[in-house]
Amino acid sequence: MKPSRSRPITTAGSIAAICLSSIVLAGGSLQPDTDGDGTPNISDSDIDNDGVPNGRDKNVDGGKCKTGPLAGSYVGDKFNNGDKREEDIDGDGLEDDNPSESDIDGDGLEDDSLDEEDCDGDGKDDDSKSEKDIDGDGYNDDDGLEDDIDGDGSNDDSLDEDDIDGDGIDDSDFNEDDIDGDGKLDDSKSEDDIDGDGIEDDDSSEDDIDGDGLDDDSSEEDDCDGDGRLDDDDDEDDIDGDGLDDDSPKEDDIDGDGQDDDYDNDIDGDGTDNEDDDDDDGDSSDDDEDDDDDGDGTDDEDDDD
Repeated sequence: MKPSRSRPITTAGSIAAICLSSIVLAGGSLQPDTDGDGTPNISDSDIDNDGVPNGRDKNVDGGKCKTGPLAGSYVGDKFNNGDKREEDIDGDGLEDDNPSESDIDGDGLEDDSLDEEDCDGDGKDDDSKSEKDIDGDGYNDDDGLEDDIDGDGSNDDSLDEDDIDGDGIDDSDFNEDDIDGDGKLDDSKSEDDIDGDGIEDDDSSEDDIDGDGLDDDSSEEDDCDGDGRLDDDDDEDDIDGDGLDDDSPKEDDIDGDGQDDDYDNDIDGDGTDNEDDDDDDGDSSDDDEDDDDDGDGTDDEDDDD
């Protein structure tokens, strides 16, 4: 869990600014209106009236007003969108990690929309290699303290979180090739942390490679790397998504649990011990008919293991 953060209290520079900082809507609800233009932040395309639309503004809810009743005054906060102290980028009264916050940067595009390419409005596409903090909360996506990469209020390893990077494509969808949105394809050899939890996929402490809330060795986990191909599917040739085919001589840890297959009592990570498993390496071929039971790339008749 991320440590709690407190936002310094910011006061407006004039009585007028204080009076205009919020408006009352029909029904008596009080809504923030940073620039005092009569349009509440939640529906204002330029919250601080600095002339830069929210989606391109490095500090969405703070800047010098160019128009409106507060023209010439600085309004809002002085925290850039990616500052750790910035808890509400668009100043709509909903913290960025609130489950009800569906548009972090206030650009009018919902964060899980296929058209939303930059959730926090920092000018970096969410799937860019240079984007280290998708939701702009000040915690890098691969930081051990970052438990909600897309800032939707659902922990990345929760069973309810089906779209870790908030790109609108379910993590288990065949078309989702970058679960954590770090710009590295999940089956790339350079991708060593598929779910972006800060724990490398072959680390012995990584028990949920794709971050779906199911332990990799659970009998209910049928897609360890979250590529949309079942682990025992004929088309699944890389169970742990490390870029090495399961039958490659270089692949010594098929299920990515950090244990060498030569010493692993559950090679394919399906929750069934090898001695009770009729498909040790998870290649969909029954061991009685498979000429490479353990999937090490060597025919059984030539294999000493």
